[in-house]
Formats: sequence, structure tokens, C-alpha cells
Amino acid sequence: MENSLLDLILLSEKRTNVLLLLLEGPKDIETIKKRLNASATSVQPQVKKLKEQHLVVQEKNLYCLSEIGKIIAEKMKPLIDTIYVLEENADYWADRDLSGFPPFFRSRIYELGHCTLIESQIDHIFELIPEYTKNAEKARKLEAVIPYFHPLFPSFYLKIAEKGASVSLILPEMIMKRWAEDYREQTEKFIAMKDSKLFICSDCERIPAITAADNFMAIALFPKNAMFDRKYILCFEPGAIDWGKKLYDYYEQSAERIFEI
Repeated sequence: MENSLLDLILLSEKRTNVLLLLLEGPKDIETIKKRLNASATSVQPQVKKLKEQHLVVQEKNLYCLSEIGKIIAEKMKPLIDTIYVLEENADYWADRDLSGFPPFFRSRIYELGHCTLIESQIDHIFELIPEYTKNAEKARKLEAVIPYFHPLFPSFYLKIAEKGASVSLILPEMIMKRWAEDYREQTEKFIAMKDSKLFICSDCERIPAITAADNFMAIALFPKNAMFDRKYILCFEPGAIDWGKKLYDYYEQSAERIFEI
């Protein structure tokens, strides 16, 4: 091929978007124009170039990916989705310590999709983050890794469990000790509840704070060069919820369940 496929794909956002759109299945030109919010004069020349390089084929009035077009588009999608996730909150990700992620989950960060950054406001620094509590209180099932101490957590998660939700928590040894000593009554009530589980983790002081609920996923990573600052990435897409659930399960496998203090 005279022109580089890499240049063909990456030097035009429209060509990239056409390939990703056709990954869903064959489309006519009107559908392509509508989905890409573009005019025929801007779309058709790009489709023509993709046809010339044998990435797209035309069958009557429908355009679809060729076999090599499918191979390329399938490999492109995770990369494009990863860039989207990281670019959306670029300053946050650049400042975070990602070593707490197991490599398998770092490679699948594209599954998070659209996320928003939430954090405590300066005039409510000692309170729980409203966006987090609002969604957590609506959950019917909530699993969380909590690598830092907050004095409101024992009563907050107990309240969610008392509403009938299934709640599982993983705490580092030092945090568990603090709960047991300073919040013994709430901790004992939580352990005694039918659908609540409490786990202790012996090596998770700087792992991410993870909440995997049935209605949202939230994650907070330690900054590279500072103390924990409670800045969370909040996600609602099904892929993010599934990603968070699997990450929580990863840490639960090496944690020990606590049945009594």
C-alpha cells in the first residue's frame, strides 16, 4: 500500500470514527453522516480513502468493514477508549500512583468509560463527599476497599446495611484496629448483620479506595507525592461497574473475613 495505514487511520479523526462506527455493523451513508454529525462532503472522501486501502467495502448502498478492517478496528477501540478515559480527567490520572492497580486492570482501564471527578469542598472537608453518599445510599449491594480512615465511615456503612443493602468492606490492619477500638459498637453491629461482611487485608495500605456497587463505581488513588486527598473518580456505565466489581473481588481473595472482634 502506497500510504501508511497508520497515517491513514490516525491522521483523520473522521476516518477513525468511521472505522469504529462500522465495527457495530454495516451502515449506509446517511446513517454514517447522522451518527458522526457530519456532512456528506466531509464524510464521503474519508470513506473513499478507506475503501481504496481495502479497510472498507461497499455492498450496494451499505458500507462495512473488510476482514482486515475488522482486525484493525477491533485493536483500535481499546486504545481510543483508553485515551478517552485518561484524557477526560488527565490532571488526575497524571498525578496518581497507578502501581496499586494489578497490571491486568491497568490494561483494561478503557472499560471505565465516562467518569467524573468528585472531591470534598474546602468548607466541608471533614464531611463525606455528597455525590458519593447520595449514590451509596441508593445501592442494594455495595462492596468497598477502604485504605484510609474517616470517622464517619463506621456509622455510614452500618446505616446502609441497616437499610437492607448487602455490604462488604475490606480494611487494612491499622484501619481495622481503629474501627475496633474507637467504634466498637458500630463495628460489632455491622459484623452481626446477616448481609454484611468485614474483611481485613494485611498488605493494602496504598491500594486504591474502591467502591463497587450495583448502581455505580468509585475509585480513589493515592497521589504520587502527597497524602491521600479523597479525590474520587465516579463512574456509572455498566462496563465500569463490572470492572470495579472484579477489582474488588481481586482484593477480597487475599483478605481474611472477620467474624468477631
